[in-house]
Amino acid sequence: MGYPIQRIPPRSGEEPSRFHADRALLLERVAVGLAHEGKNPLHNMVLHLQLMSEKLGSPDRVQGSPIEKHISSLRDGIARVDALLRAFGEFATPRNLPPDLAAAARRAIHLFAYDARRATVQVEQQGPPALIVQSNSTYLGDLVAHAYVASLEHAREGGRVTLSVEDRGASAVLELGAEGGVGNREQAVPFLDAARRLAPEAGCELSIETPSAGGARLSLSFLHPR
Repeated sequence: MGYPIQRIPPRSGEEPSRFHADRALLLERVAVGLAHEGKNPLHNMVLHLQLMSEKLGSPDRVQGSPIEKHISSLRDGIARVDALLRAFGEFATPRNLPPDLAAAARRAIHLFAYDARRATVQVEQQGPPALIVQSNSTYLGDLVAHAYVASLEHAREGGRVTLSVEDRGASAVLELGAEGGVGNREQAVPFLDAARRLAPEAGCELSIETPSAGGARLSLSFLHPR
């Protein structure tokens, strides 16, 4: 005898927001699991790639041979996937990360590389590899990501986005400049709105310029840690 099927009617009101909150709980767990589980086969591939190189003989035999190109491509591909998984895991659980502005910018570039490629936008990051700021890591990464995606939308179809991290003494600043391309201001609006909401939580002074001629310039300013 089977169990009766319980049909629960949908409820109105808070249900859409509750659904997204419940789903976010699952997505965080999935992201963490993917980041960790994905590393195991990657490390296994690195090991077997090393063993394969050793079986081929001395480095002199491999270097300059046709197979060297394939081995190099495999290593580069593994490194890229490893970096993406690391960025994905950090983005999903940012609470234990240091509030590193440069790392947050680099992480956004990794995570939204497909968006940039699909929008045919060239991306460049400038500045120091690390810059700790006075901020809450829970909000910092999301703020930078929203600002970056908004910049991509303003430069889509052949434009360029530059992320410049600068230490200005009393403050640290991330400047995002979007120029060229066709752009899609309407698509950028939700991300700009999200950045505005997150800025106070992240301890950020946010400036947004969207000239009528096109493009955009976003400035995210933070204090240095006391």
